[in-house]
Amino acid sequence: MMVLFRFFSLSLLVLLSNQSFSNEYCKLFAKNKTPSSFSQGDIYTFQNHNLVCSQNSVFKKKFIDSKPVSDYFIIRTHINEISSENILASTHGYHLVSENYNCQSHHCNHINVFPLKEFNNINTGSQAPISKNSTVSSLVNQINSNLWKSDVVTLSSWSRISTTSDNDSAQVWIANKMHDLGLQTSTQEFLVFGNPTNNIIGIKTGTSRSDDWYIVGAHMDSIPSNGPAPGAIDNASGCAGVLEMARIASQFTFEATILFICYSGEEQGLIGSSHHVNTLINDGNQNKVKAALTMDMIGYTRNSSEYQLLLESSSSNQWLIDILAQNANTYAPNLDVFTSTNPFGSDHMPYINNNMHGILSIDDDWSIYPDYHRSTDLPENLNLTQGEYILKTNLAALTQLATILDPNDYIFYNSFE
Repeated sequence: MMVLFRFFSLSLLVLLSNQSFSNEYCKLFAKNKTPSSFSQGDIYTFQNHNLVCSQNSVFKKKFIDSKPVSDYFIIRTHINEISSENILASTHGYHLVSENYNCQSHHCNHINVFPLKEFNNINTGSQAPISKNSTVSSLVNQINSNLWKSDVVTLSSWSRISTTSDNDSAQVWIANKMHDLGLQTSTQEFLVFGNPTNNIIGIKTGTSRSDDWYIVGAHMDSIPSNGPAPGAIDNASGCAGVLEMARIASQFTFEATILFICYSGEEQGLIGSSHHVNTLINDGNQNKVKAALTMDMIGYTRNSSEYQLLLESSSSNQWLIDILAQNANTYAPNLDVFTSTNPFGSDHMPYINNNMHGILSIDDDWSIYPDYHRSTDLPENLNLTQGEYILKTNLAALTQLATILDPNDYIFYNSFE
């Protein structure tokens, strides 16, 4: 009887919830014309508009052309993928439309469509900066944007489509770079549509917390709409960022273990990062992963004097978003930070979906990058300052999470040992 009562109660709750949902209506306003009288409703914020949704019956009567909230959807994708759609408003790569959208099969890896009610507004990363640490400052200041660009140029010389010979050549080059840094380097083979490719992993083992693992990752593969796939911004910029962070971190000592990873197979549906996560689970190492800092498209800005970062994770990882935002405000104070808890579409997702703490750093103009998935995605499109600031943010956060040791302390420690 109790089971039947609980079932009836749950059914009634769902019914009431759906009824409540269907009685809510929305109206799009320019920001400077949003009526304050309906501020008690939900307000979804876009760059130049506010969408106000309310259950107030007066709201519906006053705005004859208002629509039920269920008519609205959010599409998260690059603007080129939906240029023919009726976009009502956009913000940070999220586009408001008034009808559902079915992606074409070859685009679905890069398009997410969900109801408006599941959309969380984008916020500014306005967390107060933390106190500067001299050891962290000395490490962060070693970020060299020219070396980063040089690695982007090298990677862009290959058309790095997953499972191709060019992709294989890039993997060998990445592995050699990691090995030369003194990292414990390995390849992790998996299949993309029946053909083999590899993740490249370089490990720096921690001193006192070796079973606490922190991942720094980015995909190294690229894809074109047609022609070659140099993929400078997407995503030689991220993979080269992993290598630049590894170059510097390899010179220091950390309490925790750091895994530097360049994934393959991302463009075909996050296959490389998913394989890494599945391997962690199968080997019983899932709980060792304390955070995965992933980077995708970190080197583009449409305005050479504006530098912007979008930090993206799930709402349960707000603490991790806060750590990166705080470090950005401390060690890259000229970087404007935005935060999103609507995660989708890059290598942070397999970690998040398997109860690990993943976060994505991506340049905030990624969704309007004109050379996205084109053979014109070339190194000359890089903005060195943009990349430098994002790398400083991630490297500073990594030192906090993995706990960098002061050189004076570990010199004494090594001598004592």
